[in-house]
Amino acid sequence: MPHRYDVAVRWSDEDRLGHVNNSRYLTFTEDARLSWLADSPSGNSVIILARTEIDFARPVHFVAGGALVVQTSVLSVSRSSLRLRQDVFHPGDLTSDTTSERAQAAARTEHVLVCYDYERQCSRPWDEQERAWLHRWIAGESS
Repeated sequence: MPHRYDVAVRWSDEDRLGHVNNSRYLTFTEDARLSWLADSPSGNSVIILARTEIDFARPVHFVAGGALVVQTSVLSVSRSSLRLRQDVFHPGDLTSDTTSERAQAAARTEHVLVCYDYERQCSRPWDEQERAWLHRWIAGESS
């Protein structure tokens, strides 16, 4: 089951065309990633973002009290990196069927995160505890 993070959409998130600006999705997914990683064995302190890809499926418009949901799951874990999927939904679009959730996401994102040693300024392998935690979030597996 993916990690769920609720996002409050603010009026200032809209651009002059009347929909949530594309750059805001990066903030939404970043906030969700940090929330997800806060529960990891190493917290947020060993991860850097190496790559981001976003597919915008449909626009989102601000409505008073509006909210979105970001679902986070791991696609794959390598020696010192991982591929992460984060999908942005309207809460009413969520169903128990993962396939239809992907089809109805307002935005679909994939990220590459790298386990990083800031002292040595280079990547490092995941330790066993980190790797085990990451595997709990593999897409399609139960946590």
